[in-house]
Order: sequence, then structure tokens, then C-alpha cells
Amino acid sequence: MPLPPVWAIALTFWIHMLATVAWVGSLFAIALLVLPAMRRTLEPDVQLAFLEAMQKRLEPIAWFSLSALFLPGMFQMSINPNYDGFVS
Repeated sequence: MPLPPVWAIALTFWIHMLATVAWVGSLFAIALLVLPAMRRTLEPDVQLAFLEAMQKRLEPIAWFSLSALFLPGMFQMSINPNYDGFVS
């Protein structure tokens, strides 16, 4: 099987890395910046409402990132000459 064009490989790698940075970066930002500040400044009942609002906002980013990790990752795996098949 011939290799796809270099631009296609670079594009899928870029999408894969962008999704990784968006997903992992948002998790780190929440864990290191948002949650400590929220615990210090908000009452417990307001914290719950805040977390629910954040989840609604970040859930689409997480699902997009998951699909943007999976699809280009499968493409990159399939063009790798060292890949012999799933669990081979």
C-alpha cells in the first residue's frame, strides 16, 4: 500500500496533537487553577452549580477531542510500517 501524501500525514498529526492539548490542557487548568479558587471563594451549594455549568461547557470539547484523537490516531497507526494489526 503506498503512503498517503506528506501533507495528509502532517495534518492528521497536527489534529491529533491539537486534540491532546485541548483535552489535557483543560483538565490541568481545571485541576490547578479553577478548583482551588472555587473551593476558596464559593459556598458548597454554589460550587455544585458552578461545576455543573463547567461540565456543560467542557463536555463538547472533551467529545470533540476524543474523536479527534481516535480518528487521526487510527489513520497514523494504519500507515505505520511497523504496525502488524490489532493485538498481533
